[in-house]
Amino acid sequence: MSKIVLIQGPTASGKSSLALSLAQQLNAPIISADSRQFYRELNIGTAKPSKEELDLVQHFFINTHSIHDLSFTSAAFMKAGRDKISTLFNQGYKYVIVTGGSGMFVDALIDGLHEAPSDKKVRQELNEELNQNGMDSLLLELKNADPLAFQEIDIQNPMRVLRALEIIRISGETLEKIRMKNKNAIAYPYIRFGISWNRSELYDRINKRVEQMIEHGLFEEVKNLPLQENVLLKNTVGYKEWIPYFENGISFEDTIEMIQKNSRNYAKRQETWMRRYKDLILLSPYESKTMLEQIIEHI
Repeated sequence: MSKIVLIQGPTASGKSSLALSLAQQLNAPIISADSRQFYRELNIGTAKPSKEELDLVQHFFINTHSIHDLSFTSAAFMKAGRDKISTLFNQGYKYVIVTGGSGMFVDALIDGLHEAPSDKKVRQELNEELNQNGMDSLLLELKNADPLAFQEIDIQNPMRVLRALEIIRISGETLEKIRMKNKNAIAYPYIRFGISWNRSELYDRINKRVEQMIEHGLFEEVKNLPLQENVLLKNTVGYKEWIPYFENGISFEDTIEMIQKNSRNYAKRQETWMRRYKDLILLSPYESKTMLEQIIEHI
């Protein structure tokens, strides 16, 4: 029977390398559910697989979009990802591996979403309002239109705020009413794994990864990106921290430390998200058996 294998975990936990090893063992393609690896312009700061790794195994949803096109929402990924998975199973693959640290995108793919409207024109209007007037007026609109959503969502995240307002403006309903609608779960069976590191060791891995990103040319990458103008970049760890470096003269060393700090905080949020899964099978990097062997035992 066809089965989806989910490999989740916080940033720098080793998801990509584990997925690659498993894909080679199972002769399975990989679906990336990393919401920043979709974008062609973002490479070093997203820890995107190398060309050699991409050549070893079929990967999907890497380098598929531009940072100037923000239409690839979790809903769009859900539809495109499900279509691709169905195609792959119809082609004869027994397993499809899904990996990535974007819990919202994984959940959309597997659990489905409450049906919520979208409109490119409304989204464009909201983007223009954000660029011209900043967040304050949009936050006030959200607070007045949907006080509960204002309390619940991450109002420091412009993309979440814009999406909430897009739904509210189109539907005239609160997000709570939207959530009362039924979800449509994926039709295929799946098994979910998570990678579990000791907190201190995970943080050490994160700090070292950021240092490696600098060595591999992250600074040169960000110099050629529209950091100040792009909503996505303003909300992406590894990129947004360079804005005060260029604009306010924050030191290079302090910028690197801020990337490390924000990456650690992001990892903490990812771990909190993963604790909600009742079907999660935790993989330990400390056992005598490798994490790959642990997965093979279960599937």
